This record gives sequence, structure tokens and C-alpha cells, in this order.
Amino acid sequence: MTVGVAHVGGHVTLLFSIHDDEILPRRQGSRGAGLCLDAGVRVRAEATPAPAGQVSEGATPAPRAPSQPGSIEVSVSDRFGTPWPEGEAMYVMLIDDLRAVRRIPAATSWRLDVRLELPISQGFGMSAAGFLAAARAVLDANGTPDDRYAARAAHRMERLHRGGLGDVLALQAGGMALRRKPGAPNVGGAAEGAILEAPLLLVWQPDESRHTSAYIDHPGWKRAITEAGEHALGPLMEGPWTADRWSDLLKAAATFATSSGLEAESERAELLSSVRSALTDAGLDGAWTCRLCMLGVSAVVAPLNPAQASPDDVERLRAPLHALGLEASLCGLAVPGSEEE
Repeated sequence: MTVGVAHVGGHVTLLFSIHDDEILPRRQGSRGAGLCLDAGVRVRAEATPAPAGQVSEGATPAPRAPSQPGSIEVSVSDRFGTPWPEGEAMYVMLIDDLRAVRRIPAATSWRLDVRLELPISQGFGMSAAGFLAAARAVLDANGTPDDRYAARAAHRMERLHRGGLGDVLALQAGGMALRRKPGAPNVGGAAEGAILEAPLLLVWQPDESRHTSAYIDHPGWKRAITEAGEHALGPLMEGPWTADRWSDLLKAAATFATSSGLEAESERAELLSSVRSALTDAGLDGAWTCRLCMLGVSAVVAPLNPAQASPDDVERLRAPLHALGLEASLCGLAVPGSEEE
């Protein structure tokens, strides 16, 4: 038995435009900007090769080992350690895909242990993080580590799963990510990551969730999102993408949320109002702000000036937000190559 372990943080999209008209999944994607998180998905993959054929002691050839596909066992648990069997199918699909393209032997048996550190369907890029972490862990356990191919496979699975359009591309860039060209990483897609440190507080309504496909497959929402996204992206595309563009990103995200109409949906409007009130009541509204996470019923509380921000400040928001029925998790920005394995 061989083992591979990988950890990939989630990703919060703050603004985007949809580019999914291409037939091939690797050509589909989005342009946009967002934040790569240091909390996400951890995967441990165990590979057990099929037994070798018997050694022949005479002229008769030894019998071959059975050729049937190896078994696949997947265990998924949420951030509280509670099993989540509904999440197993996507990882089985990934193994089947890697077998189909002959990246791993069909006869090898697999066991995957998947631990989620953030909630799903809240705009935190958890399916992308899960696919990418699992692809890296599986290829590593197979003795064929290949981060570039793992990213391509994860993007393909995201599209087949009708998940995010550009999360995997952003995760390859890291930090404060700007997706300049849509598509899979290393196959047409292009993104840049500006590296900086910033504490973030993710806030979400636990009784609400959204699947990306409900918006990107809806003609009206697709048009509104893409028009608003391209307009908000214009200023971000000009000049180099560095850490000092932080305030530009926050401004563009606010513009996108309003012009796309996403901010006006009642659940999101109520969430934003609650978080803003909590910031004001705590006396933090002069140094912190909040932006919607696309496309959950969630928001990220971010510092206006990351260099002067302390995580202790936003920790004070936990109690009042919890009293309002909201959940929160403190995290930071992920740096490319910093994931623990």
C-alpha cells in the first residue's frame, strides 16, 4: 500500500463573468477575481495495487492476475467530523476519470479519506478544492505526482459536476487571484496571484445554500452576471496585479454585487445587513468591510488595510453573529506551495 496526502484551500469569488459556450470542458471557465483561502479540503489517498500473477515453475505460463477494476472506498466528513455520504460520489467520479485516461491503473484499489474544513454550497470553492486535493493525493500515491495535470483533471471534474467555472484556475494562482483568461490551468486559462497576508472572517447562513449551476445555467442570471462582471473587471485588468490592488478589488466586488442584482436577493441582502450592523456595533466599520461570496448565501469580512489588521478584531464578531443565527470561520489567504501535505 502507498499513501498520498494533499491539502488545498478554498476560494471565494468576488466577481466574475461566465465563459462556458465552448464544447470542451478545458475551454470553459470564467474571468474574475477572488481570494484563495488557507482552509479547505484535506485528502488522504491509499493505493493498493492488484496482486501480481503467480510465478511459473514450468513451461506452462503463470495465470494472470484478475483484470477487473479495483475497489473504490471513499469517506467524507465535514468540519465537525460528521460523515457526509452524499459527498462520496464526486470522488469516485474522479478516480474513474483518472482510470479512463490511464493516469492510474484500473486494477488498483483505492481508499480516500476526505476532510472538509468549510461548509459546501456557500461560495467557498469546496468542490474545486476537493477535486484538486484528491487528484494530487491520488497521483502522489500512484507514484506519478503531477500538479499541472491534477489541476487540469480537477477543472474537468468541476465542469462535468456543474460546479465552479474558475475556482481551480484561481487556486493555482493563490493569494488574491485575478483570472485574466477563462479555461483550465495550463490549457488556455491564465491567472495571477498577488501574495499578501490578511485575516478574513467567512460568514454564512447555515439554513441557506446555493449551487453554482442554478445561476450559470439560467439565461437571465448568466447575462446579468457576465455583463456586470466584465464591467467590474475592466479597471482590474489594467496594470500589474500586485498586493497594492487590494482596495481596487474591494471596490470592484461591491460594484459587481450591486450591478449583477445578486446583492438584491432577499437572503443575501439580509445577510449583508446583519454583518454590516455587527461591524458597526463593534466599532469595526472604519477598518473592516464585507463583500458577498459568489454564489452562496455568505460573505467575507475583510480588512480595508491588511497590513494593520488583526484577527483578534473580527473574533469579536463571532458572538453577535451567532446570536443572529449566522455561522463564522476565521481564516487567511493561501500562498501557492504552502499547503501542508
